[in-house]
Amino acid sequence: MKVCRFLALALFAITMSFTACGDDDSSSFVEPEKESSSSEILSSGDGTSDGNGDKSSSSVSSSSTNSSSSAKSSSSTDAKSSSSATPESSSEEFFVECDTEGQISYMLVESVRTRFICENGRLVEFPESSSSVKSSSSYFNMSKQYNDKEWIKYETFVDPRDNQEYRTITVEKEAYNLTLVVFATNLNYGKMVTAEAATYSDGTVEKFCYNDDPWYCENGFGGLYTWSEALGLPRACDTVALGSTSECPDTILNADKAQRQGICPEGWHVMNGYEWRKMPTSEGKGAYPMLSQVFGGDDDIGLAVLLGGVYRESYNGLGKYVEFWYMEEHSKESYAPTFASSMEISALSDQKVDFDAVEPKLSKLPVRCVKDY
Repeated sequence: MKVCRFLALALFAITMSFTACGDDDSSSFVEPEKESSSSEILSSGDGTSDGNGDKSSSSVSSSSTNSSSSAKSSSSTDAKSSSSATPESSSEEFFVECDTEGQISYMLVESVRTRFICENGRLVEFPESSSSVKSSSSYFNMSKQYNDKEWIKYETFVDPRDNQEYRTITVEKEAYNLTLVVFATNLNYGKMVTAEAATYSDGTVEKFCYNDDPWYCENGFGGLYTWSEALGLPRACDTVALGSTSECPDTILNADKAQRQGICPEGWHVMNGYEWRKMPTSEGKGAYPMLSQVFGGDDDIGLAVLLGGVYRESYNGLGKYVEFWYMEEHSKESYAPTFASSMEISALSDQKVDFDAVEPKLSKLPVRCVKDY
């Protein structure tokens, strides 16, 4: 009954935090030698999947800090009666308020992971389906993409290649004598192609938009790119190790700190592993200091990271995690031809940020650009 479901929802909204509590889902891709099948990669620790190839957790809480934690009654405001009401003893209907129209939330309802969307000020159950993310009602409210705190000073950069405008933010790390000017949004450069229409040919920068929907590319989530595309390498480098053949003759020296332009504008480079590790994280909150408020983060530095998912044989992870390419190939030589390192920000694990993730080079991930220094 609705009463029971919304009572349970209200109680969980009060007691549960933004992140899911999956005990052993700390990375969106386990190293190849630990896996037995592709389905294992995308399933949660208990062997379940959310139906779209996304990673799931056996215990999930709300992904929105904008949802009200108070339960409302249509006929009474007595907190005692609301806490003791049951379908058998009361006909009162409970609901949870929210103030970010269109934002997606996940909660436990009667021990079942349930997806909700904010509509007309309250959370409404919103079942997952392969097409639901394309519905106009499911788009995220991007009004809180950037942090408006007074200490955050954004500047503007216009990419001369296509006149797209990007916000930038300056991050200073005095302990490392390091000052970084970073895109405060993902790169959105190249020709959009669908997953089925990709040619993977050199000479054309192909970008993928989540779910083959241009809305995501145009609203801060940016394009998704293969490893070779992101780094400006021949496409053959997605299937062979760097420098191993005439089709992939390139090498990247000191890849952890290399300033390689890749598909970034001139004077900028693809954010490397060293720079990502210098972004602030916090004990107990992981990536919250750089996670956009759209997804419940604090974003104290204005980096506005969005949980925009990836493409790994299918689009998955929207609202749950995101990964960014490093320049290093997989550390184990036997996997270097087809796997590369990445960093992951996730709402599905206690860790919330993983600087040692790994992805097939043909996966599609977003790109952040950093000004050369």
